[in-house]
Amino acid sequence: GEVGKGYKVSIETLNEGRIGIAAQMIGIAQGAYEAALAYTNEREQFGSSLDKFQAVQFQLAEMAVEIEAARLLTYNAARLKDAGISFLKEAAIAKLYTSRVAEKVSSKAIELFGGYGYVKDYPVEKFWRDSKIGSIYEGTSNMQLQTIAKLITSGK
Repeated sequence: GEVGKGYKVSIETLNEGRIGIAAQMIGIAQGAYEAALAYTNEREQFGSSLDKFQAVQFQLAEMAVEIEAARLLTYNAARLKDAGISFLKEAAIAKLYTSRVAEKVSSKAIELFGGYGYVKDYPVEKFWRDSKIGSIYEGTSNMQLQTIAKLITSGK
């Protein structure tokens, strides 16, 4: 870039990177969800697999809904970027939301695994640890909120 324009270049890089981080967070959430789905199908309690219990089914359904919403927000931000349309707000929203979803879904997966969810013998503890970075790098969650607030209050 040009001399004296480094800040602008770095911010533009962050803006584009937020879509990539959002996609990464979806992958983490999806992995945790799929692990929970498989585990609840295999694990039996009281003569039935865990996924036959309504409370577990509802938790799995909530996870699926959150992941799909996160995926669509990310697709929309990427679509706008590819079309050359301003995507800053949408990228910030996608990164913020997907980071929250990855953490929430992976935490719920740990709960569905019970005590096994916390140990390294099963993958969900790593999904949860990996989800934490989403709220930190390429701009913290508070920075995403600041970006979103600035854009919506300025009429953009």
